[in-house]
Amino acid sequence: MYYTLGLRHQSIILTALSLFVYWHIAEWSIIVIGSIALLTLVFCRLLTMKQKKLYVILPILCIAISFVLLRERIVGLGLPLGFSVLSFTSVSLLVDQYHCPQKYKPIDILSYLLFFPKIFAGPIERASHFIMPSLVKFNGMGFYIGLKYLIFAAFVKFVLGDWFGKTDMSAYGINQVINIFVFALGFFFDFWGYTLMAIGVGKLFGYNLSESFNRPYESRTLREFWHRWNITLGTWLRDYIYIPLGGNRNSTLKWIAVVMLVFLLSGLWHGSTLPFILWGLCHGGLLCVESKIIKPDRLNRFGTTAYRIVVMALVALLWQLFLIDSAGDIIPQIHSLFIYEPLAPTIICKLGICLIGMFLLTSDKAIGILNGQQSETKAIVVEVSALSLMLVSLLLLNCPMSFNFFYFRF
Repeated sequence: MYYTLGLRHQSIILTALSLFVYWHIAEWSIIVIGSIALLTLVFCRLLTMKQKKLYVILPILCIAISFVLLRERIVGLGLPLGFSVLSFTSVSLLVDQYHCPQKYKPIDILSYLLFFPKIFAGPIERASHFIMPSLVKFNGMGFYIGLKYLIFAAFVKFVLGDWFGKTDMSAYGINQVINIFVFALGFFFDFWGYTLMAIGVGKLFGYNLSESFNRPYESRTLREFWHRWNITLGTWLRDYIYIPLGGNRNSTLKWIAVVMLVFLLSGLWHGSTLPFILWGLCHGGLLCVESKIIKPDRLNRFGTTAYRIVVMALVALLWQLFLIDSAGDIIPQIHSLFIYEPLAPTIICKLGICLIGMFLLTSDKAIGILNGQQSETKAIVVEVSALSLMLVSLLLLNCPMSFNFFYFRF
């Protein structure tokens, strides 16, 4: 039915379906989310009539104040699921409408803001990439690719993320060190699995959502890591904060200040407690040191390899800040690394399986098959076999299909 109706009716169906899904998951939080969407819609319509800065500043200020009030529970309500993504999406739409107004239909704006696959944890899409100028027609291959994405995503999330990549970080010594890397891989599988599901559902409805990950743990530098991890958030911060504040044109001191501000905001986006702020400031500070002091491009082959290992170790270590509630928990976490405990074979197995899974599933060949770019008979056999094995693994391991994505808490 969705594909047989006109463009306007498709947007109505998407908006209604998104509201239904959101209500089913977050219930009364839909009032807050709906209010932000309507606020954005009203000022977008005003911007199509007259480009006044007030029409951008006022709604963004309202969103920012709402974010602080809800994050700190000042009004007795917590931050609704998906508020951060909706806020970033709304800001990008308002700013883009100010600079280059487009006459989007109100229902198209609502379907863009509330589209249920992406509202909970991204990707953060731009209106120009999402809102279709013409009817979305059924595409059999696109629909099939969407189904492949869902199977692939379920395997990544429920088998690799929840089964092999899950750890309670209760070990000591070398086992805790290994757990740090297991958690980093599990965290990646969890977030990547969600975005793959979002992309898959999007394709079922004829939309091509943006990729958010591009083999981030194969990065050679921190700068490269942030070009590969949560790509849509990174490009949003670049386009709407970093570049408007001068970007690479700034003097060294001002550039450092801007970078630190960007990563501070990134940390605050995840949480307002000290560990999240430290996480953002550490990444910002390390990126400044890398750019101005280490300068990886000047390292020899051995230095490049060594630095690559250091970068991934630092990234994995800093993810631990996401697991603690206050700065006082940091010392016990560090202390646990220096308490002797015999090496546990099960932790080694977990790490090995996660590493093999990451390298295999993020390979160019695997992604090419997933996107239907391989048409040879051999590739088709591999595709069918791999998807079948993934489905069998989900059934045999009796993986609980719980949508407890780690990033839902941000």
